[in-house]
Formats: sequence, C-alpha cells, structure tokens
Amino acid sequence: MLCSDPVKIPGDESGDKENSVLFRVAEGLRERIEQSKEYTVVSEKDSEPQKLPVFESWMWSSEYDEALKFEKQLLKQYQGKTFEEALPEGKVISNKQGNCYEISTTCFSTFRNTTCEKSRQILLSDLKVLPGIGLVTEQILKNEGYPTVEDLTRHPRWTKQAQTYLKLVNTKKVDLLQTWLWQRLPKSHPLLHYLAGFCQNQDFAIIDIETLGLSERPIILLGIAKPTKNNSLSTKQFLLQDIPDEPSALWALLSQINPQLALITYNGKSFDVPYIKQRLAYYGINASIDNPNFDVLHFTRRALKPKLANCRLETVEKYLGIKRDINIPGALVPHFYDTYLRTKNVGPLIPIVEHNRQDLLTLATLFSKLYEEWQFDK
Repeated sequence: MLCSDPVKIPGDESGDKENSVLFRVAEGLRERIEQSKEYTVVSEKDSEPQKLPVFESWMWSSEYDEALKFEKQLLKQYQGKTFEEALPEGKVISNKQGNCYEISTTCFSTFRNTTCEKSRQILLSDLKVLPGIGLVTEQILKNEGYPTVEDLTRHPRWTKQAQTYLKLVNTKKVDLLQTWLWQRLPKSHPLLHYLAGFCQNQDFAIIDIETLGLSERPIILLGIAKPTKNNSLSTKQFLLQDIPDEPSALWALLSQINPQLALITYNGKSFDVPYIKQRLAYYGINASIDNPNFDVLHFTRRALKPKLANCRLETVEKYLGIKRDINIPGALVPHFYDTYLRTKNVGPLIPIVEHNRQDLLTLATLFSKLYEEWQFDK
C-alpha cells in the first residue's frame, strides 16, 4: 500500500487535536448535505428504451414504489435494534483516522481467471498492438509468414517495436502493458481483459463504493472482495455509523490494498477510484491508489450491449441469471442512508450493505463470464 501519514494541520502537533479537526470538518459536511435528488423515476408505460438514461441515475417507477414500501418495513422491523443486532457480521474498528464499522463475510463465488499461457498467446496474436500496423498491414504481414508479434522480431522494419512489446509481455508488466495497449486500442478491447491472466487470483481486489451523491459528497460504504481458495470471496465492507467516520473508512480500505493488487471495478476508472482520491484529498490524507484497474464496464459494453436493454449492473445480473434476495436501486442508496441519519434506525442500512456486497459478487462472476463472450476461440 502506497500510503503515508495524514497531512498535519499547521500548528496542530497532537494526534488527538488532528482527529478533532477532522471530526469537525466531517460534522460540518454532514450538516450541509443537500436533500436534492440526483435520479430520475421513469415510467414503464411512457418510456422509450432508446431514450433511457445511460447509467444508474434513473429507476423504474415500480422499483421506486417497491423500495419506499420496503423502507417502511425495515423501519418497523429494526426499531430499537443496535448495529450489532442488525449487522452481526460486523464490529467497530479503530485506526489512526478514527472509527468505522467493519463487516466481514466469506461468500461462495465462481471467480475464474484465464491462464498466463493463454494471455500470452492472445496478446501476441494481434499485430495491431504495434504503432503503424493497421488491419490491412496486419493481414499482409500474416500472409508473409509473421502471424505473431514474436515473429515480427525478425522482420527488417518492425524488429525494434516488436522486441519492446515482447519484453513487456514476457516480464508480465500489467500496468505498463495497459498503458501501451490504451494508446493503440479501445479500453474495451478483449486484449486488455486478457492482461488479467498475468495476475494470480490472490492478486485481485474487487472494489465498489456507495456515496451520498454523484460529486463531492461523502462515501458512506466502501466494499472490497478478494478471491480465496475453495471458490469463495472474502469481503470486507467499511460502513459509516455517522459522517465523521468517513476518514477512518477510507483508511481501512487503503489498508487492504497493496501495490501488487490489480483492481476489478464497474465504472471504477471514471467514478469509484477518482471519487476515493477526491475524498482522501478533502481530508488531507496523503495516500495513493494507482493500481492496475480492470474496469469491467468497458468490456461489458463491448461484449453484451447488443444483448441488453442497458448496462446497469442489475440488468447484467438478469442476463447472467443472478437474483438478488434483498435489493434497492443504486440511485436510492443516498435516500436510505439519509433516512437512517434522520431516524437513527439501522433498518435502512441493511439493503445498502447487501446491495454493495452483491455488487462485489456480481463483478466477480461477470469478470469471469466475459471470457466466454470473446471470439478468439470461436
């Protein structure tokens, strides 16, 4: 983990004073949270599929109505319950940034990665990874007896570039290979997915966050899952019992990430990771989270968009045959958490935690299933 101590506030030498300042900052933010809605409720009868919003800022009117009914049930069911009674898999943890609530579970998972040998074969089979080679040139070179980049190391024109790329492949430098391929291919290209074969299962961390809005508002839950032996995922979720817990939850997540881990996210390159960095900067916490990131949303759009009404994770789950036992639309997470803050009833937190955990499990399944969608072996 590339982390260092929080930035000290000038003139504040005491750790207790520093935590007090962070508390006051977070408390002030909690008081300033606006109650504006950042979602649209869409009627099934009046909507046209091609005009639906692209991502999770909308929900069907039936989903909205069911969610509000569910919220009332939860408030009644959990009236007077403590955190420990409502979320028995969890406990309060402490770190240098304060306290938060950690929920730990082990879940069955069919997470599967491709092999290192298969990845190497695929990554060397596409000559267009080299600058200057397009579709026509690639076909000419293959007809001339250069079917792979490795073969091009003996070509009079392409030797140097082929050798440079081959060295990256042979040394399995995932971060450098990602940068190379992003300069030549779309971020949704299957070759970028096959880079994952250079990582062992224990080298992955699936992350997903829940926030109070789409920009500059607190992260209320940070989830991380790591594949383990025996077809399972070890999940940890860091939940805010109140807004001032956010620095502690951020720090707890960072403690689970080291530089060798490769991240698996869904829109994480554009949302989750930048949002985490934004919140770290807000609290003056000097830390880095620049790990290789396999953003599954890009691959899903390329492989499944023709088969799906949209690329919301819930829609993808239906395609994969995954059913959620407890669920609320992602856009309503801020509403449910605000209800918890106002009522001090832990009930609305239950579906938020379950929603986040299921997102982690779905990402593990989707990441694996996408290998079946690519056309290399068909």
